[in-house]
Amino acid sequence: MRIVGTLVLIAIAGYFFLKQMARLGGFLKAAHGAPQRFENPASRIGDLIVYGFLQRRLLNRAYGGSLHVMIFWGFCVLALANLTLILRGFAGTEFSLPFLGESEPIGQVYNGVKEGFMALVLFGVSMALYRRLIWKPRFPEHSAEAIIILGIIGGLMVVEFVLGGCNNALKISANQVGNMANSHFLTYRIGHLFLLSGLGVDQLKLIQEVAWWINLALVLGFGAYLPYSKHFHIITSLPNVYMRRKTPYGQLTKPDLEKEDFGIAQMDGFNWKNLFDWYSCTECGRCTSVCPAFNSGKPLHPKKITEQLRDELVENKGGELVLKAAEARAKGEAAEVPEQILQDRLSAVSEEALFSCTTCRACEEACPVFIEYVQEIVDMRRYMVQVEGRFPKEVERAFKNMETNYNPWGIGFATRGDWAKEFGIQELSEDPGELDLVYWVGCAGSFDERNKKVTAALVKVLKAAGLRFAILGKEEACTGDPARRIGNEYLYQVLAEQNVTALNQYNVKKIVTACPHCFNTIKNEYTQFGGNYEVIHHTELIHQLMNEGKIKLKPGTLIEATYHDSCYLGRYNDIYEQPRQALQAAGLRLHEMEMSRTTGRCCGAGGGRMWMEEHGTKVNDMRLQDALNLPVQPKLIASACPFCLTMLSDAVGSKDMTDQVQTRDLVEIVADALVLPEPLDATPVNQH
Repeated sequence: MRIVGTLVLIAIAGYFFLKQMARLGGFLKAAHGAPQRFENPASRIGDLIVYGFLQRRLLNRAYGGSLHVMIFWGFCVLALANLTLILRGFAGTEFSLPFLGESEPIGQVYNGVKEGFMALVLFGVSMALYRRLIWKPRFPEHSAEAIIILGIIGGLMVVEFVLGGCNNALKISANQVGNMANSHFLTYRIGHLFLLSGLGVDQLKLIQEVAWWINLALVLGFGAYLPYSKHFHIITSLPNVYMRRKTPYGQLTKPDLEKEDFGIAQMDGFNWKNLFDWYSCTECGRCTSVCPAFNSGKPLHPKKITEQLRDELVENKGGELVLKAAEARAKGEAAEVPEQILQDRLSAVSEEALFSCTTCRACEEACPVFIEYVQEIVDMRRYMVQVEGRFPKEVERAFKNMETNYNPWGIGFATRGDWAKEFGIQELSEDPGELDLVYWVGCAGSFDERNKKVTAALVKVLKAAGLRFAILGKEEACTGDPARRIGNEYLYQVLAEQNVTALNQYNVKKIVTACPHCFNTIKNEYTQFGGNYEVIHHTELIHQLMNEGKIKLKPGTLIEATYHDSCYLGRYNDIYEQPRQALQAAGLRLHEMEMSRTTGRCCGAGGGRMWMEEHGTKVNDMRLQDALNLPVQPKLIASACPFCLTMLSDAVGSKDMTDQVQTRDLVEIVADALVLPEPLDATPVNQH
């Protein structure tokens, strides 16, 4: 009877499990390829240990992280117990896996550990239910299915305890106690309680049998249910961590425009890793909780992007479209697609939502399973811009300016290097001789009056260090960063190819820039166009020059300050400590905002938002408030990005606080603290 019943339950559960797994796997197989997901296995295994099994990102939030760790590790430990449970349906109630028998030393240790984790799982489930039903924080959002899943998990643990208690009660009755008081330190005591309650041997055997069948049904039913539920991540999350991105975060894909790869508008445009990301979402809401657009009242909601795209794929007709598109590709035909594009069908990827994104990567940094949002959003923007011609109207002027004058301001490109004449700085076209590096000034440093002061400060530092450098001048164009991230890939590629051609004709090897966006683009994306250079941000160079003794700083009056991390310097390129050390050496007492380093809040200018109007609550105002919320109000907010400097200065000005809070670039502060060598040609030529 037990064997037949076990086979029937396994067959039913297996049928539903394999049927849905085959369906979901079919979508993955039919989707576009996603290269570079399995190279460097040693590094990936390390990530799997740190972020998968040790749950590093989840533990960034103590309450939610700790409860998840209890449940996760409990399931890992109980995996052997569940396997034993199923095998006992064929081999009898006394069956144990090798070395895990009741009398085996390893088995005794395992049983003790198992019971400890069973208790932890119950405790974790209780914490989760308290959070969802009583505490009710903004995230995770309410989900009836989550309550059901927690109920099933809690039920499994209760049944396990009942089953174990009956087993131990029967052994106590038969004087077969052995070492149970230690190896079964919880169920042994439960067994005693059962005996004290007056339960006889026959009653205990009946409860034991019923509990075993309930346990088996719950284990198999839970497993069969997972592929149909939004908790499929229990199966896919660890593989998704293993397949995390290893290429630079700041490198977007380079679509083949000649093959009319103009972005994504239908489900068949995504690759299999996109789909796997959707399968792996834990619905914890951490992505949305840190999103600056969402927190400033805009419609961008990263979690809902994943949820709605997954629902479109699995529950609507998106999966059918993916399959049909694959068949059509195999035949060299075009697939039929719905009349409405995704951006018009799904609220989470509406035009307004997509263009609210600052591409700051806060969502990706917060995600415990490494879901990739930025590339998805940019891909959908690409279609909107290049095919639909739909984007914020004010961006049109920036596009036109980049096309005609190679900078978003539209100032004549021939004047780009005019600022350098008074400093006696040569352009590469003037054959300046052997150089240590090329200074990539960028659009802001060349044309924006406020950021020209940053440019002058960096020139002062470079000269103080005795470095030989030159600029491209009028041959330098916008790197194309805002065009690419807004979605105008065609314009970006034109600018990128133009710049790479200019740099390569002078055989440029090393570049320094004060703009994290230029830095990221030249370093991580120009390689796609044959531009391979050593690119260094001015914060890195200053830190290096200080360590080498090539520049020395003489701190003045100690200033209470804070440092704002640029997203494209920090989260994209992992530069956090160098700027802080330089600022401290220059005499600043730094106070860390609550949201700093990997969790720093965006200034609001990234992703092309610098060139878009912002309505309602402004992200830069929120960032200023982060600084003002410090216990010691800073007199100075330091940054290391021209966009950040502009946004923070605007926020300070809008609050009429310019006489209370300064906003300065790091290099301006360092330049003021320089111990200058004699003589130093660091002032404009006409002032010598």
